[in-house]
Amino acid sequence: MIYAIVKAIALFVFKLFGRLKIKYNYPMPEGGVILAGNHISNLDPPVLACASKRPVYFLAKKELFKNPVIGAILRAFKAYPLDRSKGDLAAIKRALTVLKEDKVLGIFPEGTRVKGAAMGKPLNGAAFLATQAKVPIVPVAVSGTELGFKGLFLGKIKMAVVFGKPITVEEIQKINSKKDLDKHQKLDIISNEIMDRIRQTLEDEM
Repeated sequence: MIYAIVKAIALFVFKLFGRLKIKYNYPMPEGGVILAGNHISNLDPPVLACASKRPVYFLAKKELFKNPVIGAILRAFKAYPLDRSKGDLAAIKRALTVLKEDKVLGIFPEGTRVKGAAMGKPLNGAAFLATQAKVPIVPVAVSGTELGFKGLFLGKIKMAVVFGKPITVEEIQKINSKKDLDKHQKLDIISNEIMDRIRQTLEDEM
């Protein structure tokens, strides 16, 4: 109930002040699924959550929760703190539980904000979780959030969220079946494919 109320209010604000546009190029898969988006600003998690037709759970860096306002918003949008300085097994287990319960997990593979047209090198978290939980990955292109919350309330931004072509479980399994590659190389291939599809989705909409 709280999630639905917060989402409705945030969506109204994003559409009014941020002129948010949402586009689904492909249907959202059923069951467990990972939404993997490019990361521009701290606005991205709530914007992605509002754009999704299904509730989204997030892994967000623990430093964000130190800010009372941002922390409260993240918790309202079902975000879990993630310690990026070490292998956070508790956060990984929570993420796998979310996926195995047929829910939606939101991840920003770059691991940090990267502004501008260039995207950062992806980390392997999304690829690892998709492989373990056997779920598809939906690339999501986010644009117009560069100025963050300040730009939003100044009415100086025009945001868009576009959902691209999913990387299916079958495609992921095909990569994992390659016997000439080790597990790290396989995860790298999947991660790079995620970023390529995010990039292509973003370019197609520009």
